[in-house]
Amino acid sequence: CAAALFDQHVPAERALYEPELYEYTLHARCYRIWSYWINIIDAIWQSTVIFFIASYAYENNANIDALVFGFSIAFSMTITSMIHVILQTTRVDIALISSILLSFFIFLGFTLIFDATCIVCLNGQSPYHVSYMAFRQGIFWLTNLFTIIIAMLPRFSIKCIYNATINPLSRKNQQNHISCSTFDTHL
Repeated sequence: CAAALFDQHVPAERALYEPELYEYTLHARCYRIWSYWINIIDAIWQSTVIFFIASYAYENNANIDALVFGFSIAFSMTITSMIHVILQTTRVDIALISSILLSFFIFLGFTLIFDATCIVCLNGQSPYHVSYMAFRQGIFWLTNLFTIIIAMLPRFSIKCIYNATINPLSRKNQQNHISCSTFDTHL
């Protein structure tokens, strides 16, 4: 995962006092087959929520065409994947937040430039001003906000329960906390 590039190593003094922090990943205790299936189920949940909430929200709206519907789904998927990266990262710091904001602004910039300039770029319907039209509609923002919250709610809830009860790194962090310049999501 690209977000792992931004995870910071444990400070040297902490590693000396807590060598089990490296043993946890050294023996692949965090990578189990059940975690694969949990991610698959979560992906199915997120995909289903993103599609069907948008479908239900736009089904009786005469002003919405297939391109706005597709843009709404793409927008929800992009934001959901960025939030997913934040939830899966051990430490949230300036580099991670900067990379996610950069990714969001690149997505938004490309979308706005493409929609403003592409009049007949593709066969079929023209995507000209689709995002501009979608951004002006309240239903777009409400649908995406609701979709993102519902799509991420199970992962966020399970992550909170895991970190509060059985996370092996969290218990040690609470006992011997050494201050760090990053925000630790395991606490």
